Amino acid sequence: STSKLYNSELVQRLSNTGMKVFGLYSNVWDKKSGYSPVKSKFTQRYVSSVSATIAAGSSEIQRNIIATRGLGLPRG
Repeated sequence: STSKLYNSELVQRLSNTGMKVFGLYSNVWDKKSGYSPVKSKFTQRYVSSVSATIAAGSSEIQRNIIATRGLGLPRG
């Protein structure tokens, strides 16, 4: 749970940062155009990372699992 939460949020943040660096050019999906930076990898990773944070339970659910099972905190 901890590694899934860390990994999925890290990829989402890095992809988001890459999209901010390239600005509107990061939204170009046409890989063959000369305007697509790094062949639109940041945009593709960002879109897939958003679904990855939901795939095995949302980040909030993962945090609850870590709190109750890992840290032994009561549910509340």
